[in-house]
Amino acid sequence: MSRRPLLALPFVLLFTLLLAGCFTGERPTFDSTDTFQPGTPTGDANVDPILDQLDHVTKGPATAHYEVLTKYGNLQTNASVELSPGKRNVIVDNTRYIQSDKGTATCTVDRTIACSSGFDPTRISDVGITVDFYGSDAAKRLRRDTQAKIGPTVPHTATIAGQKVKCVDIPLNGGTAVYCVLSNGLLAKRDDGDIRILMKSYSATVDSTVFDIPT
Repeated sequence: MSRRPLLALPFVLLFTLLLAGCFTGERPTFDSTDTFQPGTPTGDANVDPILDQLDHVTKGPATAHYEVLTKYGNLQTNASVELSPGKRNVIVDNTRYIQSDKGTATCTVDRTIACSSGFDPTRISDVGITVDFYGSDAAKRLRRDTQAKIGPTVPHTATIAGQKVKCVDIPLNGGTAVYCVLSNGLLAKRDDGDIRILMKSYSATVDSTVFDIPT
């Protein structure tokens, strides 16, 4: 009868524990910090003031009309945003996103399709923008572009839709992205490799009837 070496069992146990740890222990993960969250500064003195405005976009009353160019396919679309505290009416082409004290709905401007409950982002996916294009989505994209910049950013001012706005140019591979914002946080311009959004008119008023969800 042969005897197992005395050191064999400890080695086998140690190997088994290590192997078990590979399957049951904590998995290695990437840094979960989301650098694109609202309120997250980039550290760029030219970008962060504009981000702060986009992160705190006005709740209204405000009405803005935009021209959107989707560069892939050269698709031109009209869009508008109407805001009142707790309410909004966002139109992109023939799609309406309505938020009111009675809920949210996705409708069509010409009413050829019945309204559905909630926001359906697929209705405007071909345009390449979201229902939040005028504020939080612009801020998220600005943070991403700032992270990808290949040179120093350049601040400047402009007049868009009769409003004085702050802008920043961000040098990227393939071109320069431009972001401009009104003092109340509404996006005035976004021009990058994919999309150009340009405010055509602005008013600090709103028609309250636009928040009525059609039946």
